Amino acid sequence: MTFTHTVKATNGTNVKPSNKHTVEEFQEKSKNDQISLIMDWKEERELLPDVSDRETVISLAKMTYNAYTEITDGDWYDLGENYGVNSSFGWENDGVRGHVFSDEDNDLLIISIKGTSMGFGAGPTVPNDKLNDNLLFSCCCAKVDPTWTTVCDCHIKGFDCNMDCVQESVDVHERYYTVTRNLFKVIADSYPGAKVWLTGHSLGGALSALVGLTYGIPVVAYESPGERLPAKRLHLPGPPAFPYERMNIWHIGHSADPIFMGVCNGISSSCYAGGYAMETKCHLGKTSMFDVIGKYKWHLNIQNHRIRVVIDSILDKWEWEYPEFLVESECEDCGAWNFIENLNS
Repeated sequence: MTFTHTVKATNGTNVKPSNKHTVEEFQEKSKNDQISLIMDWKEERELLPDVSDRETVISLAKMTYNAYTEITDGDWYDLGENYGVNSSFGWENDGVRGHVFSDEDNDLLIISIKGTSMGFGAGPTVPNDKLNDNLLFSCCCAKVDPTWTTVCDCHIKGFDCNMDCVQESVDVHERYYTVTRNLFKVIADSYPGAKVWLTGHSLGGALSALVGLTYGIPVVAYESPGERLPAKRLHLPGPPAFPYERMNIWHIGHSADPIFMGVCNGISSSCYAGGYAMETKCHLGKTSMFDVIGKYKWHLNIQNHRIRVVIDSILDKWEWEYPEFLVESECEDCGAWNFIENLNS
């Protein structure tokens, strides 16, 4: 397998579905409260992203930055002549977008998914990005306070929410998770002998993690909102059947990003002002958190969420060892809410 000098792989153990119906069967059991402690998954030795290698972490981050722009755009990180764009997707539509990067032999494909575009003039995906953010990362349909318009009809009253309704709202055909899952299947089926990794920034990182968990695909995500909650609502595998430490999902973030830290909420936050209900903080897999508040004396600021800031001011200039990847233990989202089940039966 021919690799570019900018991305390194390491031999490791990956856990994958035993057949193409494994996840669907698990989801169906979960929906019917028949969760098993054992999944029909298999362990395989294969090449995984070497997340201990700085150059690899930086190169994958640059791919996530490039996912925000078309190839012809001048604002593009040069990844070197040995690692180019195999194909692009979504640029003719107003939803999921990105690029597929590959080595020269197409032995390794890295799917990079665009995150949320925000603000005036940020492009046609802004409304759908915002809708999916509020569906995936809010506690109950973005019901933040009485002044907000919800993105689904699952709120009952106060802090009571219809759980069945919320679960159905995130798992419909046109929502980003389903679109990204179908996109992955098309790309993977087109290169049956290739290894495939997923990466993304922000919403793109969360979508990468959700699809990676679905199919047992390695993921490196940057500054992602917490996606454990939507994973549960999508009935994807998790503890005890599939412990977080066994997932090949690596999150990279820093302490001055309010979205990654799960604190971009409340009436005084930038997310509230923009109409984004970013209420989750718990991540799948393992997390490497750069303490820029302690090391750099930075402060929490929404501007620190931008991937270019992460690349140029943190990953490229970090003078210490990169932080260890750890499971976020004892992490809870939306603890104040009461999620009521079986109201639709």
